Amino acid sequence: MHPSYGHVKASREQVVELRGTGFECFDSECTDLKCRFGNHPDQYIYTQGKLVSGEAVECKVPEYTKPDVLEVEITINGESYTSDNKTYGFFDPFVLDANPRLIATDGSTQVAIQGIGFVDSGQAKAQYGNRTRNLVCSGESADCSKKATFLDKRTLLAPTYPQSEVKYRDSDKSVMWDPVHVDATVLGDEFTENEVALFYYEDPVLTGTNINAAPANL
Repeated sequence: MHPSYGHVKASREQVVELRGTGFECFDSECTDLKCRFGNHPDQYIYTQGKLVSGEAVECKVPEYTKPDVLEVEITINGESYTSDNKTYGFFDPFVLDANPRLIATDGSTQVAIQGIGFVDSGQAKAQYGNRTRNLVCSGESADCSKKATFLDKRTLLAPTYPQSEVKYRDSDKSVMWDPVHVDATVLGDEFTENEVALFYYEDPVLTGTNINAAPANL
């Protein structure tokens, strides 16, 4: 299926091409060729299909009001539908949470970005910033963005930067223990602007104890 995703707020009519086998029409106008979007009978949306060839059908993508991933199936007789579990994602990313919120200073933490509106575009990214002052990062990307992995429609997994590489653009001073907000995109460079903050933490170091022994029944 191509494309397999599109923006909820798409300004133009979207068409998806489904490729397979055994596509045909039983009348000259292909009235029985339908495309079905939805995950439950109570929520199915139907659009008219267009036969391109015996191996390709075009479907108009219905208007949809929220981010979601819907199953897409077709029928050539108006009754029996395919069951091949292909999906179309309506994306409009929004970050709701991140786990963990505390990240290691050496950049070894993988953060699960949790939200809605994620799709498997192969282009998902996470961006780390600060709401009061711009951050700059050394290494792969000066804008503090990292390629993220799509886990499901509610979760992206992203690596983090070492604390020493995250600095304020206007002073070249380390972000230290200030909040670092995490945002996401699944296509292009238009990131969310949500208020989910991460904090670097320093691993505790045990330097001694104040007693050497204690009663067994304490």
